Amino acid sequence: MMMWFKKHLSPVVCLLSTFFMLVPAASQADVELASGFKVSGFGRVIGGYLDTGDAAYLDYTDEFKFDSQSLAALQLDWQATDKLSVTSQLLAHSNSDRESGVEWLYLTYQLNDNWQFRAGKQRTPFFHYSDVLNVGFAYHWINPPQQLYNGVLFPTYEGVNVNYRFGNEDIQASIEAYWGSYNDEYEIADVQVKPDVTNLHGFIGRINRQNLQFTLAFHRGDIDVTLQELDDFRSILQSAGYSVSADSLSPKGKVEVLTAGLSYHSFDYFAEAEVMKLIGEPSAFPAMLSAYLTTGIYSPPMTYHVTLATSSVSYPEPTNEIPLGLSPELDVLSTAYESIFDQFNRDSLNSIAIGMRYDFNAHFAIKGDVSFLRGQGQQRAFFEVKNADFDNSATLYQVALEWVF
Repeated sequence: MMMWFKKHLSPVVCLLSTFFMLVPAASQADVELASGFKVSGFGRVIGGYLDTGDAAYLDYTDEFKFDSQSLAALQLDWQATDKLSVTSQLLAHSNSDRESGVEWLYLTYQLNDNWQFRAGKQRTPFFHYSDVLNVGFAYHWINPPQQLYNGVLFPTYEGVNVNYRFGNEDIQASIEAYWGSYNDEYEIADVQVKPDVTNLHGFIGRINRQNLQFTLAFHRGDIDVTLQELDDFRSILQSAGYSVSADSLSPKGKVEVLTAGLSYHSFDYFAEAEVMKLIGEPSAFPAMLSAYLTTGIYSPPMTYHVTLATSSVSYPEPTNEIPLGLSPELDVLSTAYESIFDQFNRDSLNSIAIGMRYDFNAHFAIKGDVSFLRGQGQQRAFFEVKNADFDNSATLYQVALEWVF
């Protein structure tokens, strides 16, 4: 039954999405007023081509394809009372490797103009565009910088969120706090990961003054990234008496994330920057420093942009207490231990993206982006490497049709 649901979900949601876009706005408003329900949605059709056959990037290859990142969604909001509402979002991916289903399902209680409380499944508020990551119409790129967005961090959480807003005519500010957990699967390059994250919590502060916004946030969680092969090897080290080396491969620990963002928007131009510092205790979870700077020009109905982005990834040095030269068995064990650290995927990537956007109206836009990707050294750099001779450099060409209703 579940396989049938996933197989047929995408065309059903796309069909319903198209239907609601064609329904006259006035009749939708009548339905909303009469029932307390509001139906909205969004979608995107993205085509892309990577100029190499030696690797894939975001599932794009050297054959032009539309099924890597295209999606459609329906959102249902029910205003139960003046203060209590329910939000549910159903998301369908064209890519069978991406999980379709319920993306959001949470309650909102608006106590007053200052205090808001949410409980349920929500997007994890790591970055400026985290809440609208799937809504391509909400930003100028086709893909937000991979070095921060769609990277190694958990996309959603189940828990509670508190937001306090305050300010005056000149300055507006907010303090957001959340707590919850994550236990689901997502993909980084060609690797499926399923961390068990508990006690996930964070604090986000925002200050707005006219066209300028500054954001500072701290996030932390307890994580278990148990991998069966790694766990089996740890047991071998423990039984051989090398507990220090075994502990260095522990899959459990804490993950801490510090982010900062600055943006400026006027009627004619914009500039945005975000930076992230990630520290992970488990050996299989990387330490990462990532940032991007994007700027562009508004010339309605056109928008032009250029984006520079970078990421640098590292893992802890191995703690090898296994002596060499005493026996062939110990030499093999020592080499195997060292090779584990060599096999950890490192996503250090520099990129430059240029693009344009044309808005047909308030609901439809078309975009075109070219991204020049340069991996650092012989690292994975978010690529799915198919040829060992790949030099970690490629160019991605994309076009997209975006809509909201």
